[in-house]
Amino acid sequence: MAKLTLFRAIVVANLALFATAAVLPRVPAGTQFITGPCASDADCASECCGFRTGKCAGAIIAQERDGGCGFGSGTPNDNAARKLRGQAPAAAPAAGAPAPAPAAGGSGKPPGTQFITGPCGGDGDCASGCCGFRTGKCAGAIIAQERDGGCGFGNATPNDDAARKLRGQAPAAPGAAPAPAAPAPPAGGSGKPPGTQFITGPCGGDGDCASGCCGFRTGKCAGAIIAQERDGGCGFGNATPNDDAAKKLRG
Repeated sequence: MAKLTLFRAIVVANLALFATAAVLPRVPAGTQFITGPCASDADCASECCGFRTGKCAGAIIAQERDGGCGFGSGTPNDNAARKLRGQAPAAAPAAGAPAPAPAAGGSGKPPGTQFITGPCGGDGDCASGCCGFRTGKCAGAIIAQERDGGCGFGNATPNDDAARKLRGQAPAAPGAAPAPAAPAPPAGGSGKPPGTQFITGPCGGDGDCASGCCGFRTGKCAGAIIAQERDGGCGFGNATPNDDAAKKLRG
């Protein structure tokens, strides 16, 4: 009987240790880093808990990859993305209000309100200010430059107007002549004036890029927020990656 009691005590103790180890550590609200587990947007430093995954995500990239933010809620949201862009919070839909019939090739929603991945007829339809040039779907202003040839669906040529606005740059001059060919880039650098290299262009450090972010692993200019997930961060050429440009974007 004594041996049986001892055996049971050992089993109970091991089960207790296992249960303790299996519990995910919680961090203070608003401090969880991107890719960390979360139960709601409030857990994350980015203010976005991926709607499908329950992992903290970049506020803008989550709209395309994860169905939006708002894990644990009934519907996804783009609240953090709107905050980054300086837009007003989305208004709650009126109960029972019928949706308007979509216009041919457009979103069928009031101008400037269509969500990322929703159909659009032009940049003016989208809350992001960017209707993907190839797809005719609202897209993140910066990521569209890499994935979709730019913004401006329905126009003869793509544009980066919304991306420039996000970065605090002046709009591109209409009909401006193409920039003269850049000199041969130095080893690992962009070969362009500091702060002017476009996303996906080669760079030797964050200072080369208009986005303020030279991908840590690739040595290519990248979106400040997307680089945290795709490229290990910014800071190519440094010993460790950084999220300086992402912090600046988030204010």
